[in-house]
Amino acid sequence: MDKSIDFFKDKNILVVGLGRTGASVIEKMHGLSRSLVGVDRNPSLHLEDNFKKYKKAERKNIKIFLGSDINQNKKLLNDIDLIIISPGVPNEIPLIKHAEKAEIPIWSELELSWKLMTDVEKRNTIAVTGTNGKTTVVTLIGEILKNYGIGTRVCGNIGNPLIDTVCLNGKNKAIISGNGNRPEIRVIEVSSFQLERIYDFKPFIAVILNITSDHVDRHRDMENYIDLKFRLALKQSPDDYTVINADDENINKKLAANNYYKNIKSNLIKYSSNFNKDADIYNRGGDIFYRVCKKNGKIDIRDASLKGEHNVSNIMACIAAAKLYNIDDESIRATLKNFKPLEHRLEYLGTISQIRCYNDSKSTNPDATVKALSNFDREVTLILGGLDKGMDFSSLIPVLNQKVNSLLLVGESSAKINNMLKNVDHGYRIYRCKTLDEAVKVGFKVTRPGHVLLLSPSCASMDMFKDYKERGERFRRLVMGNKF
Repeated sequence: MDKSIDFFKDKNILVVGLGRTGASVIEKMHGLSRSLVGVDRNPSLHLEDNFKKYKKAERKNIKIFLGSDINQNKKLLNDIDLIIISPGVPNEIPLIKHAEKAEIPIWSELELSWKLMTDVEKRNTIAVTGTNGKTTVVTLIGEILKNYGIGTRVCGNIGNPLIDTVCLNGKNKAIISGNGNRPEIRVIEVSSFQLERIYDFKPFIAVILNITSDHVDRHRDMENYIDLKFRLALKQSPDDYTVINADDENINKKLAANNYYKNIKSNLIKYSSNFNKDADIYNRGGDIFYRVCKKNGKIDIRDASLKGEHNVSNIMACIAAAKLYNIDDESIRATLKNFKPLEHRLEYLGTISQIRCYNDSKSTNPDATVKALSNFDREVTLILGGLDKGMDFSSLIPVLNQKVNSLLLVGESSAKINNMLKNVDHGYRIYRCKTLDEAVKVGFKVTRPGHVLLLSPSCASMDMFKDYKERGERFRRLVMGNKF
């Protein structure tokens, strides 16, 4: 650990992007490096609250530059030894392109945090990636571990950066925290954006849930996106574990291509929602059968609070991680029963004006909406659309025909989706709405009593809202205060 800290003491570090992640990096690295420079293109960013604990004398080696054109300033790279890039910062900005040309190392916050962790802390990590279900899975794994009495930190892309969990004392040595002699387990949600800039990061347990079309605007094509997801496992050793979804088409294609199995040195654990005896974990009639680390058994999930086939898949991923930490079946079953589903993920808001209302604002790609619709009969008024990330929406066509009575299109992508459907034979009505408010108003008018009004946009929210949470909260307020 001391050697890792020593690496930074003579480094001038540039932090690009000063949202939650970037601000956490600057706070953690203050005093560990020669100097810190933070930049952000938002000129109105309020950072004083993030750094108020530092006196002016203590902050003399921290410089902050804000401005809409700051990412054009090549001079910021003078004397810089290392760049830490926040997940939301595009790789194409001139500052990063110049840094790459100058061969300045660029790390994600995930990689930086890994350098600061002890070997014991690294050994107690579970990292979860995938297009859909990441937040549900890391939260549920965290609850299973906590309920068993294991100290746990759920962190990463879920909103609490990994670096916030790394504690350094005055001697710059990591503090290993936990229950007694047992260190904490970090359960880390990992996005494809974070995986772009990892090099040594290698969790003890890597979980790849699924890979479907998303973020094509940033990652250029699906092949690159798939490659990024698999980076989570490529540095693992034979003492580590990789948990994968054996039902996922893109995962299977990747593993089959050029005998990709040879690139994964860890122990592979496969799970399947089908009665697949080739899988290490599989579902049959409401029981999850497992064979993990030479232990066999089954767990009844009929009382699990999470419903739907996609959640059966998520539960199996959680069981795999739990069994690798020797958590008993009854403890797992009890947590599955009492676990409270997360907000904005097929969240039932109640029956309002005789209409069943569901908030699925977290569905930001077509596959997530397909999974949401699979829970209903042909009874749905669907609110669809938002910021287009260059995705292919054609996978929606069959399920729209099966499940939807009325389709309400909103946002930047509404024209693209509407044009796609013009030449499709369908039996539902399509309404173009300028705002979410208008869509909800129309939704209550056209949805029959007893049927479903569902917000499941298949798109990001930033064309109209700050994030999916703000969109979901707006939908909740509109529905709960229905006066249409």
